[in-house]
Amino acid sequence: MLRNGQNQAQFLARSLGQLARGMASSKKASTKQEKIKLPKRPIVEMPAEEPLNAHYLAKNLGSNYRAWVAALEKHPELKTLKRKDLLSSYHTLKSLEYSADDIIAKPMIIYYGATTLANRHSVLQECGFQNVTVQTLAKYVTVVNKPIEVLKAHSFIPYDVKVAERLAGLFDGITLPVDLRELENESITLKSLRQTLLNAYLRERLQMDDSDLQKLWRVYSRIRHKSFRAMQDTVELLTNELKFPAERLRKNSFLLYSEADNVRRILREIPTIDSQDIREIGFRRPKILMSTCDSLKQTLQYVHAFGISEDAVLRCLEVLTLGPETVLERLRDLQEIEEFQVLGTNPRVLRLVHYQNKARLRLDYLNQLRVRCASLHILSCGSEAFAKFARDGSDRTKGRDIVVYLGNVFSKDKLTLRNLLSRHPNWCHIPLLHVKQCLEYLRSNKFKLHEIFANIHLLLYPIKRIEEKMLLLQQPDAQEELQLPVADFSSLSNNEVLTLILYLIESEFHFTGDGIWTEQHTHHVENFNNLLPDFPESLNKVYKYGVKPADKLVMQQL
Repeated sequence: MLRNGQNQAQFLARSLGQLARGMASSKKASTKQEKIKLPKRPIVEMPAEEPLNAHYLAKNLGSNYRAWVAALEKHPELKTLKRKDLLSSYHTLKSLEYSADDIIAKPMIIYYGATTLANRHSVLQECGFQNVTVQTLAKYVTVVNKPIEVLKAHSFIPYDVKVAERLAGLFDGITLPVDLRELENESITLKSLRQTLLNAYLRERLQMDDSDLQKLWRVYSRIRHKSFRAMQDTVELLTNELKFPAERLRKNSFLLYSEADNVRRILREIPTIDSQDIREIGFRRPKILMSTCDSLKQTLQYVHAFGISEDAVLRCLEVLTLGPETVLERLRDLQEIEEFQVLGTNPRVLRLVHYQNKARLRLDYLNQLRVRCASLHILSCGSEAFAKFARDGSDRTKGRDIVVYLGNVFSKDKLTLRNLLSRHPNWCHIPLLHVKQCLEYLRSNKFKLHEIFANIHLLLYPIKRIEEKMLLLQQPDAQEELQLPVADFSSLSNNEVLTLILYLIESEFHFTGDGIWTEQHTHHVENFNNLLPDFPESLNKVYKYGVKPADKLVMQQL
């Protein structure tokens, strides 16, 4: 296509020359059917899970039917538990030597997660509890908030146990910077004693100062309930196996929540993602280590099932921090929205999964503004970049999504495609969805991929105009009406027909490239800023995804 008026004559000469050469050559028939090689999206079904009932509980956990009926009537929230979580908690309780009758005595005990139950049991044992009953475990929070002397008076802890000394001795290979004689006062609560010792450990092992500790307990207060042995195991694993320096652990102190056994499973069962060591991935995105190994494996399985490569996972590691059910739901949603569906083969498509809620809001906002060119980057970028795009009002992209999509369709190098498409001055102003729809339209009219590629700029033009020219060429008097040097239109190859269609469209616009604009988008890009309402300066502070037009008046009053 032309960039200026000086090239218009060259374009016309090339078009007519191509037609003349086409008439002189014989029509080549192709027996090989070409197909667009895009992966099919499988249907991944998740069986609907019925609420828990007494029959299921009696069968899988033991005890009798009537006992579970009574338990469910008294604690209806148990019905909301997922069966896999229930069984996981039950197996943990069973490993701690609690029977079905013990559980039925305190049925809400299975409402807690398996990790929580195991950790709380360990904490009580570390503190000197000799017989941790189900009742004690169920009242864990109440118990640890009691003074040590009270716990001893009620025989939870033997009188001769020096709790502070016992807890301090759990940390191997490290001397805590604390005077144990000051902690012999048994009027303090078990919770306070544990936190004092944990503070001393973190100061010594990770060089945390007062501000680090204050932030830790303000943001991640539940860490104070973690078993000391489990805490040390986690820290040693992260520092020795995954090579986390103390400074990085201080900045990502949520990692102290992670379970060492789960991290070991991840290292063992998911050693690499697209040939990259999982240790390096965990170091880059520490939050991934907070996901369970089973969740990560399920997420990767769903991603594979939808034809998305592991390379795409590396481009958006944040998707591994989502729950597998969330990932599956969002992958399905990609197929319901045309603007998302067309990006299915993009190597960065998982950004639409991770940022799907944000992308939906932005797409809705841009549609209301009649902005058609919403790239994957704009839909998933930071709030500041999106605000700038909407404020500038430039209905165009950088063409990356189109190049990637057509590269997959035609199996062509992306640089070659970009250089070819760049011959048209307005190609970046066409939405990817239109390119896909135009390609499907041409394919439905029996044009082959190599023929479409030879006239690739036609994909930028309105389907209505292409259809009009195709109908025009089928009319008996078309040759006389168009007055072109063509002996017989019926003798033209498909390639020549597409070239002629492109020529006929642009001839009406003096070969300026303006033939791509539809009646609804006849405004030139230079004047497009006048079509957009003012974008609120307070966007980032008020609404991170952008402000919908309906809310604009309200926002201006804030």
